[in-house]
Amino acid sequence: MVLMCEPMYAAIESVQAQSESAGQLVMLTPAGERLTQEMVKDLAVRRRLILLCGRYEGFDERIRLGLRPREISIGDFVCNGGEVPAMVLIDTVIRLVPGVLGDEQSAVDESHSEAGRLEYPQYTRPREFRGMTVPEILLSGNHPAIAEWREQQSKLRSDENKNENQ
Repeated sequence: MVLMCEPMYAAIESVQAQSESAGQLVMLTPAGERLTQEMVKDLAVRRRLILLCGRYEGFDERIRLGLRPREISIGDFVCNGGEVPAMVLIDTVIRLVPGVLGDEQSAVDESHSEAGRLEYPQYTRPREFRGMTVPEILLSGNHPAIAEWREQQSKLRSDENKNENQ
């Protein structure tokens, strides 16, 4: 089954009419542009997003042609429907909306906050677990040295990830 034009147009036009801003129309589809952190940043500043989630075989092509949504894919795989990709999009975008996170810095200093960057290793108590220990630098209290270690580890993880994916 393919989602029909008439009910989709009616639903979208009804939602758009309820606000001064028509909003950014987004279609979740495997054929869309790959979701990236840069795209998430762009979407997070939009006043309103309207998400179209496919099911079954997807959308009648006239929905894409006539409504001209931004087409987004969350990866090179197929889900049963667009609901899970929509949840991924919502979860990634909402983190960047001011006031959602307790600490605004949390969204700045993390994986993918910069191109090619992955999060550095993190530790908590106990200091030693099954022979594995927290790196001494993290226990030193030397914040500039800790920041440098984290940056090095972030780059190292990124390089390891690239090598594994080649």
